[in-house]
Amino acid sequence: MRQPRGSVVRHDVDMRFRLSLLAVCFAAALQAQMQMNVQQLADFIRSELALHQHTDKQIAAYVKKIELTEKLTDKTITDLQAQGAGAKTIEALDELRDRTANMKRPQHDSTYSPATVPDNTLSSGAPTMTLSAKAPPIPPPDSIRQHQILDLMRQYAMSYEQSLPNYICVRVDRRYVDPNAGDHYMSIGTILAKVSYNEGEEKYKVYSVNGKIVDTDMGGVGGGGARSTGEFAGMMRSIFEPKSEAEFGWDHWATLRGRRMAVFNYFIDSGRSSYSITYADSPGDEQRIITAYKGLVYADPNTGEIDRIKFIAVNIPRSFPVQETTEILDYDLVDISGQQYVCPLRALLLGRAGRQAWKNEIEFRNYRKFGTESTITYDTNPNAPPPAPLDSSKTEEQPANGSTPDKPVPSKPVPAKSGGGSNPWELPTLPPPPQ
Repeated sequence: MRQPRGSVVRHDVDMRFRLSLLAVCFAAALQAQMQMNVQQLADFIRSELALHQHTDKQIAAYVKKIELTEKLTDKTITDLQAQGAGAKTIEALDELRDRTANMKRPQHDSTYSPATVPDNTLSSGAPTMTLSAKAPPIPPPDSIRQHQILDLMRQYAMSYEQSLPNYICVRVDRRYVDPNAGDHYMSIGTILAKVSYNEGEEKYKVYSVNGKIVDTDMGGVGGGGARSTGEFAGMMRSIFEPKSEAEFGWDHWATLRGRRMAVFNYFIDSGRSSYSITYADSPGDEQRIITAYKGLVYADPNTGEIDRIKFIAVNIPRSFPVQETTEILDYDLVDISGQQYVCPLRALLLGRAGRQAWKNEIEFRNYRKFGTESTITYDTNPNAPPPAPLDSSKTEEQPANGSTPDKPVPSKPVPAKSGGGSNPWELPTLPPPPQ
């Protein structure tokens, strides 16, 4: 198959990130009436309560400028009051309720509090029983608990690099391009690189491109598509560094790799961002910008352990060739010399430049302790296939429910081989890295 012509796009990420997620400017919003549904209204008020950046009077003034598209009920107001909304905000919500009295009710209830839980005590009537296969949604944590979780996440992120051992591993880049910017990607090859992490510094050495042995760095790999570079181990810290001035807000509960995750959104403006995109149509002809970005952070609510970060570039100038970039980075427990560490597991890079879209699936495999005697042994056959892609159960988010475990999982056991099958955690052999 002929490889599509297209510009070489490099997505450079200086992993000294910063996040700011609520891309809503509060002061500007006060000057214009905004249209929202009840869910958006509830999410806004809960976020403001969690951030503690504006007074009850300021939040109330904002609420008075909102034009709702649905009926606001007494139950929603009671729930928001139970979650911390102040007297002036409640007064403004009462006015909204009166203005929306003749509108349709929302299809889904947006709020919860013990004050509005139905009374399910037994009555004197005939006994009844109802079975439901769908678990009720988990209510969001109150503002105090949200602050506690964010503090745990911040402490974890700022000390994460110090908790890592020196290691080496294999980075597998599967690259795809769609010349029509749709969802019909064609492969443009696989890159294998040796990653070394030593004393807080990451280094990459490419040793295989499309099955051919090479000796180069990530910048020396051609063939179009996109490349993501940067210190993946430092991405967490960059989001939570004080200089980033990231704005955080509660987003949702989720299940990731069998564990309950608290998910917060964030935003970092371009003036404090270190998220850069570089576009090159030909060698020596590079354009580079630093953009604002937003995203999501998934963390264990009891320990602050961060297991997923999502980055989305925002406010990219229209004159810049790249219009969209999104990156998702997953972390998971890996075994290094008999001990468990949370290390990069996978990165997914998506983007678009003009009519060309690209997708990179990046995985980190075969972790070993770094040292002068450390080696990773592979099959000497240069045509050996790269590792099989990760199973979707390792990367797909699932909804949270009451049965999802919310305690930290200390280790991930390796399944034993069964009589007729192979170990699903065992990696296929790889081409050898250069000596």
